[in-house]
Amino acid sequence: MHNFLDNIKQSVIERVTSLPKFHHTPLNTLDFCDIFKNKNEPTFITEIKFASPSLGKIYKGTLDHIAIANEYLSNGASALSVLAEPHYFKGDITYIENIRHTFPQAHILLKDFILSKKQIAQGLASGANAILLIVAFLDKTILTELHEYAISLGLTPIIEVHNLEELQIALTLSPRIIGINNRNLKTLNISLDISRELIKHIPNECYAICESGIDNKIEIDKMRALGFDGFLIGSSLMKHAHPGEALKNMLNGKQNDKG
Repeated sequence: MHNFLDNIKQSVIERVTSLPKFHHTPLNTLDFCDIFKNKNEPTFITEIKFASPSLGKIYKGTLDHIAIANEYLSNGASALSVLAEPHYFKGDITYIENIRHTFPQAHILLKDFILSKKQIAQGLASGANAILLIVAFLDKTILTELHEYAISLGLTPIIEVHNLEELQIALTLSPRIIGINNRNLKTLNISLDISRELIKHIPNECYAICESGIDNKIEIDKMRALGFDGFLIGSSLMKHAHPGEALKNMLNGKQNDKG
């Protein structure tokens, strides 16, 4: 039986095949870990995501990716996660280029299903500072190669895990950042219990990000108390016409109106 990861893998392979070669020269990019410097405040990586496999079209407002980035950065976001996957998430690598040009000091995560060094080099050339490597999507050998390659280019890899077995694989790489995805990428189901359990096994020297399923300040405060350094939040903000205002309300403990 095919699951979501199986379906998207074929799509990514086809996309990577058509990618041109990129120059593999390291650039003087921003250190993504700088977003965690203020230990007294949670770090928010807010996502520009127009659609998803589980929700279909998410954003129904009128703002473009640059305007959404501006709203996020003006209302408490520490970094931006920008979807580049075109088919299921309606993303585009050019969104990163545009946002980098407009906001030269923004910290930007390339959010994609990365299988190839070409995607990483393209991310660097487009202006990303960090990339996502999903353990469930890669075998250990390729994960290690892509992790080392990203570091060699000056990028920060965020290693994403969903269970203890994946976390143990991730920790063999001595990562600077681990993202715990509360969404099962095979079934697309979400449970915050994933983060509550896995945070116990992450060493103090590694930054921990809670991903998916966070939509209010009470949950944020509880996860902070468990040891999370940051939060990657997308769908719950992109459901609103003004995602930046939704972020501001969330941080102030206010209930966001639907739509």
